[in-house]
Amino acid sequence: MKQNITKTSGLRPQFAFTLVELLTVIAIIAILMGLLFPAISGARDNARRADAGVMVRNIVAASKVYYNDYGKYPPIEKALVESKGSGSGGKNEATESYYAYGDTEISEGKVKVNTNELFDVLRAISRGENKDHALNRRQVHYFEGKKASDVVIRKTRNGFADGQEFGDRQGRLYDPWGTEFFVVLDADGNEELDLGDFWTDLKADGDAGAKIRFSAVAFSIAKDTKFGGKGYVTFRKPGALNEAPDDIPSWQ
Repeated sequence: MKQNITKTSGLRPQFAFTLVELLTVIAIIAILMGLLFPAISGARDNARRADAGVMVRNIVAASKVYYNDYGKYPPIEKALVESKGSGSGGKNEATESYYAYGDTEISEGKVKVNTNELFDVLRAISRGENKDHALNRRQVHYFEGKKASDVVIRKTRNGFADGQEFGDRQGRLYDPWGTEFFVVLDADGNEELDLGDFWTDLKADGDAGAKIRFSAVAFSIAKDTKFGGKGYVTFRKPGALNEAPDDIPSWQ
């Protein structure tokens, strides 16, 4: 560091950085930022995963309370899906039925109804299939949630799209990454769901499929916006990539 001393009476010595010193400081700051950014990004992602985990479990809990009150899950016919079950020999058995809700734009045909149809019922909103509270006569508020934090198309995050600014996305529930949550509810009363329709990597040739003994599940497909593909702990098959799952399911 150079010391420039002026001869002006009453002034203290003035100090100035050389170009090399300035470049060195800038380089050190850049290195520190490079070290801190992954940690900050990782902490933010962990917080989002925690929020999504709480949300999917709350969705399942609310759906089950509705079931206890009405003896069935909200019977929204257009959300009904009939799927061929698979037996131990890979042969088709009885058809299984379930209600599926989620982001129809990226679901690859797995769901045909957005989440607003289900949550209008669970939140006692007279709209759509629940007009005049047709599917929730008691008008019980089974589920509550905060308003989404962003209104940009395809970037609505972490909450309900409530308000005129959301346009035709009214009432949909979005995860922290901007994709709707997915909900699957049993429709035939067998207390079992075959999730092989959603994650083909969970189903090996000749196995019993990806059945789980739950009548209601919810999940977020998280940051990569893809279904499975990373070897779930519960359904790993030989030779599959057993990486940590990206999706966030209610049953794990």
